Amino acid sequence: MIDYKTDEEIEIMRKGGIILSEVMDLLLRTAKVGVSMAELDRLAESEIEKRGAEPSFKKVPGYKWSICACINEIVVHGIPGNYKIRPGDAVGIDCGVYYEGFHTDASWTIRVGHGSNDKAIDRFLEVGEKALRNALRQVRTGNYIFDVSRAIQTEVEGANFSVVKSLIGHGVGRSLHEEPEIPGVARGKRSESIPIKQGMVLAIEVIYNMGGSDVIYKGNDGWTIKTKDDKISGLFEATVGVSNHGVLLLTKINGTSGDNRKDRSGD
Repeated sequence: MIDYKTDEEIEIMRKGGIILSEVMDLLLRTAKVGVSMAELDRLAESEIEKRGAEPSFKKVPGYKWSICACINEIVVHGIPGNYKIRPGDAVGIDCGVYYEGFHTDASWTIRVGHGSNDKAIDRFLEVGEKALRNALRQVRTGNYIFDVSRAIQTEVEGANFSVVKSLIGHGVGRSLHEEPEIPGVARGKRSESIPIKQGMVLAIEVIYNMGGSDVIYKGNDGWTIKTKDDKISGLFEATVGVSNHGVLLLTKINGTSGDNRKDRSGD
């Protein structure tokens, strides 16, 4: 069952989204060669709490961290441990904020420093960012979840990359994961899809791979999911609300276009 939010509730989520956006921008600026994922996690928790909110992910049963850290072949739910960023790494950061009873959710992937595959990684990340922008444009009353999914699929597959079909976007609000499901590929008929209505708040996710779409669990921590073929994965996510005043982008990751975001050598 979809939990439709009032305009007042969406306004609370907008404030939470501002907190999340500020923290995400700080994390992306801090993600440099030699910085560990554990350092970024501690920074996220400190900055979220400093702003009067709580880390959403620490409310997930069994998960003890404030971010998920997805390096190179890690697709989602990577535990932020002692791994230190290396030159040319694709670094994905996923974070959520719980503020006054509501969650917001966002993620972004950047290249850090220079490696042997910079141009290919940059092109890959540009496709994911564009897919998210295109998907967000489809969020409006009169459209369907199908339209959002198709926008992601068209952009990713059109660039000869693969959407991870088993991992999806979702509604968000009182719970971190709510209905409806928002797959990265169009399923069934458009007319039979869920219509987008006022009061919906959605976490749109672009989860895609350079290689094949198959993913597997890495190790035995029960969380970390990686590409089966060990090729690079990317994750881009934003929270968007449909209010009486129109469609509101609740999380805005600033300054993410261009090489200044994809090249952080630590100089």
